[in-house]
Amino acid sequence: MAKKTDIKTCRYGQCKHTTKDIDITCDEYVVKGNMYYHKDCYKAKLSGEWKDEATKADLQLIKNLWLEHISKTVVYSQLFKMLNDFIARGIESDYLVFVMNYVIKHKMNLNYPAGFKYYVDKKEIRDAYTKKKLSATGYSKDSFVVVEKKDTAPRFSVSKKPNGFQSIINNS
Repeated sequence: MAKKTDIKTCRYGQCKHTTKDIDITCDEYVVKGNMYYHKDCYKAKLSGEWKDEATKADLQLIKNLWLEHISKTVVYSQLFKMLNDFIARGIESDYLVFVMNYVIKHKMNLNYPAGFKYYVDKKEIRDAYTKKKLSATGYSKDSFVVVEKKDTAPRFSVSKKPNGFQSIINNS
C-alpha cells in the first residue's frame, strides 16, 4: 500500500480514470507547477479534446475579432489561456463571443486579454445576453394575453363577524 504522500489527485476535469488518484510510485504522470495529471489526461488537456467543435470555432472567432478590432499584437497564449479558463469554469463559448461583440460594438476599453474577465462579469452585458436569448426563443412580454372567462361557478362569501365591544355584548 502506498503512503498517503505518494497519492496525488489528477487535476484534469474530465479525467478518464476510475478514480482521480495518481500513485506516483507506479503510475505514469505529468507534473505542471504543483498540479499532477495522469499522462493520458495531460495529453488530452493539451490537445483540447474536452472542447467540442462549436467551442473551438467560437474561440477562433474571438481570436479573429481580437486581432481585427482590438490589437494585432496580442499574445495568443495569454488570450487562449484566459478563454480556456472561462470554458473550464462552465461559461458557454457563445456567451464569450457575445461579450466580445458587445465590447466591440459599444467601443468599450479593452487592451489586454486579462481585462476581458471584467466584461464577462458585467451585469449590463449579462442582461443584454439574457434578453437576446429570450428574444431568440420567441418570448416577449406581449406574448401573454389575459383572457377573461365567463365563469358560471358559484361564488362563496363569508360574513364578517363583528369585533370590538359590540361582539362581547352579542355573544352573552
